[in-house]
Amino acid sequence: MLKKALTLAALAILAVSFAATANDHSKSGGGEKTAVGTIAKVDTASKTLTVNDAKGASWTVQWNDSTKILGGEMKEGAPVKVGYTEADGKMSATWIRVGEAGK
Repeated sequence: MLKKALTLAALAILAVSFAATANDHSKSGGGEKTAVGTIAKVDTASKTLTVNDAKGASWTVQWNDSTKILGGEMKEGAPVKVGYTEADGKMSATWIRVGEAGK
């Protein structure tokens, strides 16, 4: 009985930790979502960032002067985590963290 309870507890902890780390395109509250991936292209003229996620999907996010850019330089191949909102089919970054995207 104790062994079964410990197994169930371990599985519950594993499920919760997996759900907490699976934040690809997940909601972070207040209408803002987050996404994690690798920078595929940076266009500073149009202020757009193209990102490839772990599942192979590609998406483009726009930023503006009020977007908080944290971490290193935005360059191709760099890991990135983005906080964004969606409106009219476009993703607008509220913040961008370059570097250790998962942290």
